[in-house]
Amino acid sequence: MRFPISGLFFMVVSAMVARASPVQTPVPQPRAGVFPRDVAPTTATNPEPTTTATTTTATGFQLTLSLDLPSDTCTPTIAPDKYGWVPPSECDALYLYYPSFGAAIAAAVIFGILTIAHFVQATMYKAGFAWVVLMGVSWEAVAYAVRAFSTRNQQDETVVTVAQMFILLAPLWVNAFDYMVLARMIHFFVPERRIGMFKPSLLAKVFVLLDIGSFIVQMVGGFMATGTGEQQMHGIHVYMGGIGIQEFFIVCFLILAVQFHRMMLQLERAGRLPIEKQRWRPLLYALYGSLIAITWRIIYRLIEFSSGYGESNPIPYHEWYMYVFDGIPMALAVLVWNIAPPGAVLQGPDAEMPSSGIGRWLCCNGCACCCRSCRKDGKRKKNMQRLSDSDIYDDVVPLHSREPSPYRDTQYNSRR
Repeated sequence: MRFPISGLFFMVVSAMVARASPVQTPVPQPRAGVFPRDVAPTTATNPEPTTTATTTTATGFQLTLSLDLPSDTCTPTIAPDKYGWVPPSECDALYLYYPSFGAAIAAAVIFGILTIAHFVQATMYKAGFAWVVLMGVSWEAVAYAVRAFSTRNQQDETVVTVAQMFILLAPLWVNAFDYMVLARMIHFFVPERRIGMFKPSLLAKVFVLLDIGSFIVQMVGGFMATGTGEQQMHGIHVYMGGIGIQEFFIVCFLILAVQFHRMMLQLERAGRLPIEKQRWRPLLYALYGSLIAITWRIIYRLIEFSSGYGESNPIPYHEWYMYVFDGIPMALAVLVWNIAPPGAVLQGPDAEMPSSGIGRWLCCNGCACCCRSCRKDGKRKKNMQRLSDSDIYDDVVPLHSREPSPYRDTQYNSRR
């Protein structure tokens, strides 16, 4: 397509004329934030901090820019007392009530006594697996000892957070101990050493790993709940999900415990239990009591967090709720194992349950580079060579005519 030269020349000339011609523009009218030079802007009184910037333009107008910056500073109106307490209405209040120093000391002493009792019994009966319940009861003792310290330092947020985290997470150790005890009871009392599809080692591995998962969820939620505003609510929801998962696992575990109970009654009626294996009832009833106490505590925490922190929920504003529905149940959940220590019943060769492999699995999969046993096993398997099927002999072949093993170490000759 050809474009005429005259048309091109007309376009160029028109552009030059338009470039040189002045354009009449209307005078801009003042708008919000834009004022004439001789008019002073008026600002409303606002308690929030405001930053104002003024710019003068060449057209004779004044441009002002106002920024309302949020204030997250805390300005106390009441001075704390000698222990740091301030009313709950103050922004720097860490407790919604006046915490009791005596109650925290009493709880720390009780859990300390239970810790010593469990340590003595574990030493007497040589029950190495009791380290799990020792962790739980010692965490409770530390939690209330730190809480007693925080009642004298109520403005120290770190101390209050540490005490709260220990109180929230310590029950998971006791819960894991309950799982381990039932697995050992199945191995010790049941001749088939299994319930349904669960062998004792598999039972312990599954439920302890599930308990660890619940532990992680509750720990994350607990740390988030120490924040403020929306983050605190998200943390509470995460923690509620964690303890809800924990309770679901407890219900599933109770079903297996009831199945074990029925199996033991059948063995007892059939006369298949020897004398040394007829003391299964105290352990099973202690297991029921411990799980019921933990469930009692979980229901309390679900009610506390689901009701919020408004005035309609009295739980956060009264300290006795925590001691009655958290401290006492956990003390009972631990005390029943002092009354019926598993190490006193699970004695003899049948008490040695095969390892669940949890520690080895965590070591080899989580830190294989530092696990010496994993490196040795990997190297040993690497040096082993499977012989062919033609090297497998029948029973008629004399032993001196066979190879030493169907597996051969490729480095054996070099080491010789």
